[in-house]
Amino acid sequence: MDFESLFSPFTAGGGGFFRDINPVAKLMAVVGATALSVMVSDLMLLITMGLIFLVFIVLSGALRASIPFLSLIVFFWLVSVMLASFTGGGIGYAMGFSQFFARFFIISGAGIFFAFTTSPLQLASAMESLKIPGEIIFTLTVTLRYIPVLALETAAICDSLKLRVNLSGFRMLFSPSILYRGLIVPLIIRAVKISDEVAVAAESRGFDPGRRHNTPMEFNGRDLAFMALFALFLSSIKLIEIVR
Repeated sequence: MDFESLFSPFTAGGGGFFRDINPVAKLMAVVGATALSVMVSDLMLLITMGLIFLVFIVLSGALRASIPFLSLIVFFWLVSVMLASFTGGGIGYAMGFSQFFARFFIISGAGIFFAFTTSPLQLASAMESLKIPGEIIFTLTVTLRYIPVLALETAAICDSLKLRVNLSGFRMLFSPSILYRGLIVPLIIRAVKISDEVAVAAESRGFDPGRRHNTPMEFNGRDLAFMALFALFLSSIKLIEIVR
């Protein structure tokens, strides 16, 4: 699979401190943290895991791009806890909402960390070294590449919508019909057009996802150190919960 020629326009990018770490190591860390967040019920430990991924996002240089989405999660978290407290739900409901949103924050933060520190070419090479079918690799790498593109499209559609209907971003949240017709539908149409453009570009280049190239991606000392430290962190979180 000649992913270098296919993704050559998209391989530039940051990633900060974690840019050169093997994508498989980062993917294992993301999957491990996601699985552990489901098994852990202690709220303080969940918040600790969320803060760790927030630090990772800061070190990767993606804080500015991800802060609106993460802030929205925290906002709904606080609103849900307040509603549960004021409507007689009690501490049990408030704790349940807090655990849910803490887990959602961890999963979202892990996904953002992986997306902003891994280029499509890196991910394709890593998955190809694991003998994953080319069709799956192509689908996942294109999805990863177009996460920031869809974010930019969403921002552009929101700006044009605010100019047409004279609504602020906060007031748009309380107008579901305008949000659906003015944002969601155009975004879906734009996503379909982008998918068609990618398909035409790949076909015009004669791209064959089933063709393989021997480009093994090995683990170096930095990758092993990252995996060991992250495994130690996850083990410590679970051990603390067991001791408590």
